[in-house]
Amino acid sequence: MKKFLLLITWLFTHTGFAQQGKALSDSSKFNTYLARHTSSFTFNGQKPIGPGWDLLEKQFADNQFVAWGEYHNSGVLSQLSCFALEAASRHGFKNWCVEVSPFVASELMRISTSKSPYDSLLAVSKDHPTYGTFPFFKTQDDAQMLNTAANYKYQIWGIDQEFQMAFPYAINRVYNAQSPKVKQAYQAVRDSLLARWWMPKVKLLDSLRNGIPQQQYKQVLDDIKVSRTIYYEDNSLMRATLMKKNFYRYYDQTKAKNEKVFFKLGANHLAKGLNLMTHLYDMGNAVYELAQRNQTRFTNVYFMLRYTTEDGKIIDDYESAENEYPKEFLKLYNKEKWVVVDLRPLRVRYRNDKTLTEDTYQLIDKYDFVVVSPEIKK
Repeated sequence: MKKFLLLITWLFTHTGFAQQGKALSDSSKFNTYLARHTSSFTFNGQKPIGPGWDLLEKQFADNQFVAWGEYHNSGVLSQLSCFALEAASRHGFKNWCVEVSPFVASELMRISTSKSPYDSLLAVSKDHPTYGTFPFFKTQDDAQMLNTAANYKYQIWGIDQEFQMAFPYAINRVYNAQSPKVKQAYQAVRDSLLARWWMPKVKLLDSLRNGIPQQQYKQVLDDIKVSRTIYYEDNSLMRATLMKKNFYRYYDQTKAKNEKVFFKLGANHLAKGLNLMTHLYDMGNAVYELAQRNQTRFTNVYFMLRYTTEDGKIIDDYESAENEYPKEFLKLYNKEKWVVVDLRPLRVRYRNDKTLTEDTYQLIDKYDFVVVSPEIKK
């Protein structure tokens, strides 16, 4: 009887498919899905308005970890992040994880409570104002993020390597924190380090490290030493390992159970599974698995940009032969709105029949939301 029922079920199912004709291709399913699961919001520097923003804001209520995968150096995205920090705070978030070193994070914490964070950032970068000293923190909009973080009492977590542009600043900070006797003994070492600041000699870093008493400044020099190796070897595995190590150092020191963390990092670092560029298990996957262990939730948002300018000319990523972002999403661009796509219902519906581009399949697998920005980035 059981075999008979299974046979009837099989015949019914396959007859049904035959009557319906050929199964829909992935691209047809995708286009149907977009009509159902795409929303938007407007943003002109004031509070974002629209169902797309409501959906993004809801993620702070539903998750322990929320990750915004950004395209870097966007003033508009920094402005939007201020509202994200405010929204997250209402749902118990008080830790903000950014793509800087632990040392720079401590400097940003100090700057965030200064009278004018923007003036403080300008002072830090006075010797090279074009590219700044702290990566991703140099403009008025970036300073406003620091203001917001201070207003809502965030702890800033820096989990990345020390970036080369900050090497001289860090070395001087370590040196200037020493007693007159130590400074006199190590002035020549400091001067030699700064003479080749972009790739300082390990022997000189170790010499200064061994001559100072403060553990926190020893760690700064250790971080520079690790970072110079990452740069010299172009070692993505070492960088990903360092990011996870630094994150867990912060996380293990939190007092509350299931402490909430808002991440604002480059989008590729935040994939579930393998990083799309390095093909390594990166920060996003580590946090995804941590949420599973905690029996909580993690969500990641991939921000993408269609238009940029170069030498006064507008570049359209959709028309590029080597596009950075999947064209299936770039076509959703709206110059008036931020377009939000909820990818979560999609994952079980595709056969990978190659009617979508490979980067689209990858994004569906690795991220929960896509946001297409209206910005034309200079």
